[in-house]
Amino acid sequence: MGLRQLDFFRKLNTDIGDTSSSLGGFLTLVAFSLVTLLTINECRLFFSTELNYQTVIDNDTEQFIKVYLDMIVGAPCMVLSLDQQDEVGVHVMDVSGTLKKISLDKQRHVLPSIENSESPNYIGSEQELIDAIESINEGEQCQLKGYFQVNKVPGNFHVSYHAHHHLIQRIHQRDLQTFRKLKLDHSIYELRFGEIQKSQKMRKYPKSLQKFQSSWKSIAKSASEGEKQDYEYYINALPVRFYDENEKNYQTIYKYSINEAQMARQFTEIDSIYFKYQISPVNMVYSVQKKSIYHFIVQLLAIIGGVFAVVGILNSIVQKAI
Repeated sequence: MGLRQLDFFRKLNTDIGDTSSSLGGFLTLVAFSLVTLLTINECRLFFSTELNYQTVIDNDTEQFIKVYLDMIVGAPCMVLSLDQQDEVGVHVMDVSGTLKKISLDKQRHVLPSIENSESPNYIGSEQELIDAIESINEGEQCQLKGYFQVNKVPGNFHVSYHAHHHLIQRIHQRDLQTFRKLKLDHSIYELRFGEIQKSQKMRKYPKSLQKFQSSWKSIAKSASEGEKQDYEYYINALPVRFYDENEKNYQTIYKYSINEAQMARQFTEIDSIYFKYQISPVNMVYSVQKKSIYHFIVQLLAIIGGVFAVVGILNSIVQKAI
């Protein structure tokens, strides 16, 4: 079968006869090739997803954010507390409940809790002071693990001795040598605002966006022998929202900008670890969209009609030139 028989651009005229040509057959093959390539590309685009993003002012009605924390502090749990404070006047001392304090020995093995601490007469007693001094001398440490809620306004949460300052004062008066051993060396394994989204929901997004969920790196800080340090972390949290088209809702994770500072303290002073945070009022919103079937059909018709129209015009120009 020759190229003349493939010519889609022949002109049927009873007076002239068959006007098919080898050029027309060649242009027909070119047209079919172009239609095939463009159709394959359009199918690829149709079955793929398109990532869109925009920057919007936060209009989320959710008032609170969960903060997940996992850190080990080089002081006994019985003298430590995690407190939170913000610009709307909230001030919570010794946050507990979903945030647990786990006593560890010097090698960071879990210790059993002191049974006396549950006694109503234990707080402020001589036994409490003896237990505290013994815990400090034995190098006990404390793991803070769990989560707590903060308002979506600038504020801070801090690890310190504030909730147990009366006990700290008694230790200072009774045994200055033991008091000087109190240091807030620490290791932070996790500090995260908001929930971790399930991996199958995030799989549709690029890997660079999925990494937003693990942007906090482990941190370990310790003061030199014979020194105390205040530690401050400044956290700017940017909400990144992902719109789930199937569930018609948003999944929110946070990307962080973190700076830190250390300040030397005297042996007789009390040190602390401060986490000062700000939640950005601007959100980045990502969404994944698929093209509609109607758009796909229109594109296919446009490809077929456009290619054959252009090649037909080209064939007519060449035929007249010949």
